[in-house]
This record gives sequence, structure tokens and C-alpha cells, in this order.
Amino acid sequence: MGLVEYIHPALATADYRKTSVKLFFIFASFLFFAAVYSICAAFSAATRTYNNLRRKEKLFWNLAIVRAIYGIFCTVVGIWAIFIDTELNKDAVYATTPTSYFALTVTVGFFVFECSMILVTDIVYKQVSILLNIHHWLSLIGYSTLMIVESSHFFGTKGLILEMSTPFSAICWTVLKAGKAHSLFWKANQFLLVHTFHLRSVVEFYLWYETYMHWDRIWDAMPAVLFTFLYVQLTLVTFVMTPYWTYKKTQQMITPVDWNFEDSENNKASNGVVKKDV
Repeated sequence: MGLVEYIHPALATADYRKTSVKLFFIFASFLFFAAVYSICAAFSAATRTYNNLRRKEKLFWNLAIVRAIYGIFCTVVGIWAIFIDTELNKDAVYATTPTSYFALTVTVGFFVFECSMILVTDIVYKQVSILLNIHHWLSLIGYSTLMIVESSHFFGTKGLILEMSTPFSAICWTVLKAGKAHSLFWKANQFLLVHTFHLRSVVEFYLWYETYMHWDRIWDAMPAVLFTFLYVQLTLVTFVMTPYWTYKKTQQMITPVDWNFEDSENNKASNGVVKKDV
């Protein structure tokens, strides 16, 4: 029994090889995350912390919630793909399951939404995060290519577990904006966040190990375009992005600082920190 059947039995019988079906789920995913963003903005507007944030910080707050929900979804799917599923292991290049199709169409929809938001904010605020852009645009192009060429669900689905750090990152930032960076809750979350990045490294080397074990099949059968996207992304994540983010989050655990808005300490009146009147 696949994972998607626990969500709804119809998801297990959909003909995911049809382009129209893929586009339907991608569009539905995009609408879902856009709705989560809008609902988050509406409910957060009732809080003082949110209202004290600057405009770009409010946008980042809402995106953090969206990313957290996507991260939880990816963690569940990734655990299923690595520890429970057996179908994908039958062929590292062309094996597919209804759960892998559903998860990957949801992922493409998420990255369409995410990259759209990043593009708009980068243009409006003229501030670009290079690593974030590289990671998300490569992910969008890579997962879209995966859906088109019908290959590498084995790596694509297992790799979703790398998003396990995202919910903890969202909690880290929102609690930091609420002025609770020295609370026990924030420190405990930061401890878990740093260790999720350690686990990311374990997963990344696991994917390299799987590459080694299935190398002959990968070299003979994997489409060249997907091979390029997969191993460029995996190389960057393994040796650049995860080590850098692990270092930054460890540093942040010791010294609570919002590197996304480094001038926040100079703008207490306009950021999210609420101070009591004396």
C-alpha cells in the first residue's frame, strides 16, 4: 500500500503519465501553497509581532510558514521512500510509484510558487540571495525535467528528506522576530535545527552511496540532461550549501542574529521585536 492512499484512494489510481494530470497536480499544488501564504498573512495580521514587522519581513514570515508545511510533507515522503518503500529500489533510473509522482508534482508546484515569490521580491527589494536562488531554481528546473523525461524518481523522492531542516528554520526565524531568541524553546529548536543539517549530510552521502551501488545502471540508462541536473545539484548541496548553512546555523545558535535582515538591530522600532513600555 502506497503512502498517497492514506491521503485519498483516488491519488493511487490517477494516470500520472498524462501531461494533463501532471499539470493539474502541479497547478493544484501552486494554488495550495498560495492559499497557505494568504491564510498565514490574514491570521498573522492579528498579532502585534507581525504588525511590527517591516513589509519585506512580513513577506518572509509568510514564506517561512509555507516552507515549513512543505518541509513537513517532504520529511514524511522522504522517510517513506528511504525506509518503507520497496518499489523504487527495483530500478534507480525508471522505477515510479503513485506516491513518487504525487510528491514530485507537489514539489514542482511548490518551487513554481517559491521561485515566483523570490523573483518578485528580488526585483522589488533589489536584494539577491545567490545560494538560495541557485538552490531553488536548480530544484525547479531539475524536478520539472524529471517529470518530463519520466526518470530518477528513486533519487528525487528520497532526496525530498533534505527539506527536514525547513520547519525548524521557520520556527527559528519567527521566534527570533518575536524577540524570544534567548528562550529555552528557541535554543532547543536551534539545537534540533543544527542537527537536521548534520543529518542532511548523512542523507547526501547516502545518495552518493546509492549512486555508487547503481552506477552501471545510471551510466547506461539515465538521460544525460537529468544526469547533469542531478549531480550538479547534489555536488553543490553536499559540498557547498549544507556545510555553509550548518556553519551559519551553528553560529546563530551561539549568537542569535537575523542574517536575512542584518539591520534589524538598528531598527527595533520597525521590526518585529515587541518592547514593553517603561
